[in-house]
Amino acid sequence: MSALVPTSDAGLLALLRIAGPLRVSELTDAMEVTATAVRQRLVRLLSQDAIQREATWHGRGRPRHRYWLTEKGMGLTGSHFTTLAATLWQESCQSSDPELRRQTLRRIARALASGYAEQITGETPAERIESMTRLLRQQGPVAGKSERHGAALPEPAEPDRGR
Repeated sequence: MSALVPTSDAGLLALLRIAGPLRVSELTDAMEVTATAVRQRLVRLLSQDAIQREATWHGRGRPRHRYWLTEKGMGLTGSHFTTLAATLWQESCQSSDPELRRQTLRRIARALASGYAEQITGETPAERIESMTRLLRQQGPVAGKSERHGAALPEPAEPDRGR
C-alpha cells in the first residue's frame, strides 16, 4: 500500500477492488465499522481521486451512492500485479525454445504450488487441480479477461503434458 494512503483506507480500497461498486451500508457491514467512519474515509478518498461515486434515487428522499475505484485507486491497491502476471505469462509463452519455455513454466508452477501445498487436497491429479481451483477462486479474479484490467492470459503454444 502506498505511503500516501492511510492504513484505515487500505481495507476500504482493497474491498472495492475485490467486490466492485458498493454502497455505504455494504462497506459498513463488510468492514465492521460505523457508517460515519466509512463516510469519512470515502470523503478523503474522493478528494484524492482514488474512488468515484454514482447517485441513484429510490423514490423520495436522499439518493443512495455506489462507490468504486478509479484508475488511480487501482494503482494504490497494488492491482498492477495482475498486469505483471499477465505480462510474465505472455513472455514465458513467447520463448522460441520449447524446452526452455517448458522448464520455465514448470518452475513457476512448482513455486506457486509450494505456497499452497498444505491447503491442496486430493489423491489424483484431477482432484488436486480441482482443489487448487477452489483455492484460487476464493482469492478473487486474477486470470482471464477483465473489464478493469483488459489482460487475457493466452494459452501456451505447447502445453506441458507432464513429462
